[in-house]
Amino acid sequence: MMDRIKELQYYQRIRSTDIFRTLIHSQNYFLARIVTVGLAFISLPVFTRLFTQEDYGIVSVYNAYAGIVVILLTANIHASVGRYYFEKTTDFDEFLGTTLIFTCITFIVNTLVFLLFIDQFASLLNLPGLLPVLLIFSSLFSTFNLIYFQIIQAQQKSLEAAFVSIFSGGFSLGLALLFVLLLEENRYLGQIWAYLIIGFGFSLYFLFRILSMTKFAFKKEHVRYIINFSVPLIPYYLSSTILAFFDRIMINNTVNPAAAGVYSLGYNIAMLLSIVITATQTALMPDYYEFLNTKQFSRVDALIKKVFSLITLAALGLILFTDEIVKILVDEKFHEGQVVVPIVVFGYIFYGMFTVYGRYIGYVKKTLYSSLVLILSGLSNIALNIVFIPLYGYIAAAYSTAISYFLLFLLAWIIAKFVLKQTLTPLWAVWKPTILLICVLTVFPLIATVITNFLLLFMIKIVLWVVYGIILYTRELKKLLST
Repeated sequence: MMDRIKELQYYQRIRSTDIFRTLIHSQNYFLARIVTVGLAFISLPVFTRLFTQEDYGIVSVYNAYAGIVVILLTANIHASVGRYYFEKTTDFDEFLGTTLIFTCITFIVNTLVFLLFIDQFASLLNLPGLLPVLLIFSSLFSTFNLIYFQIIQAQQKSLEAAFVSIFSGGFSLGLALLFVLLLEENRYLGQIWAYLIIGFGFSLYFLFRILSMTKFAFKKEHVRYIINFSVPLIPYYLSSTILAFFDRIMINNTVNPAAAGVYSLGYNIAMLLSIVITATQTALMPDYYEFLNTKQFSRVDALIKKVFSLITLAALGLILFTDEIVKILVDEKFHEGQVVVPIVVFGYIFYGMFTVYGRYIGYVKKTLYSSLVLILSGLSNIALNIVFIPLYGYIAAAYSTAISYFLLFLLAWIIAKFVLKQTLTPLWAVWKPTILLICVLTVFPLIATVITNFLLLFMIKIVLWVVYGIILYTRELKKLLST
């Protein structure tokens, strides 16, 4: 009986730890992303066979523009909702009301301007048919989505967020597959229309939930808070979107949509790493703010170290098993795109480093610095792509992405440490697992030149991946085994 009591007490202590709480919420966010991306991956054999390379490229470029247009039409006003929640005031419902009114006014005015110059915008975007107009509706639905998820993430309702993400992703994918199968030409429209229809349905649900927490008001102090926090972040979010998507836009405009499609396939596989980064960083946010508020820097460092180790573990697995993923799931006409995967994965590792040190800038509300960091990185991405894509094709876009994300991390660290003079998590916490990752990836090609048997090589990949994980989490495994 006493042993059972001690065991229960032990598990209770584990459940009360910071990393346990973070991992529980990470698990929910991760589950949602895994299911939605998993569904998309299951559909890859269908889409890559039904879509031409041009179709795949058009959908990818449309999604890239959608991320940019939502920022421009709303002036990024909604971005302050999640941050204001952590102010712990009693008027969050009124702040939400002010945000909704301010957002609607801005959206209507900017949409009218967009429609007034629609011919010029359509020529600039280089999208066929009515796709430029459909971007307006996509932006509206995304706005309600972003506000809703900011609120429930701040409230640590990770399970609710997971369920909504899974259902919306599942319905969108199912309807997209149906439409694409029914269409005989311009099949890219099937996926875009499906996402818009499901987006409309879920945006009504999001709006209903948001209104239940809203008290309509239009207070000057709230408008001032929104302008001070959100407006300086417009260049930040625009540059962030450019970093993520400008390469596909550039390839589409300077090479052709087919090249954009092949590149996008490889990029989307590499982007799986962003699932781990987003899930862990989202779950980390509440504890992060609490520990910084109470000056518990060692607890912040411990959490970041464990979380970043998980990111590099996922990165290694993605690089090692790229060939298997592509051959199993992707039609042969897209196989050449896998060459960009390891390059872009390293870009996302640097992006993970940026999320660590860029969050320190956001914590002290110096969003102007955040925008400066993203602008400089975004400009570097634009410059590199403009110069090198015409010379070397889409492979240059992958290297441009990796270099730009490294610059993004470096600038954030310099500003947080030397300009804002904050107490930061040591660089070694993120570079130690990264250097170890590079060592493993240096050894594996040497092994692959000696061993050509597919099954044996696959087993070696698994062993390398498991050993890497054991090295990263040696201390935690020792504690677990000792009990």
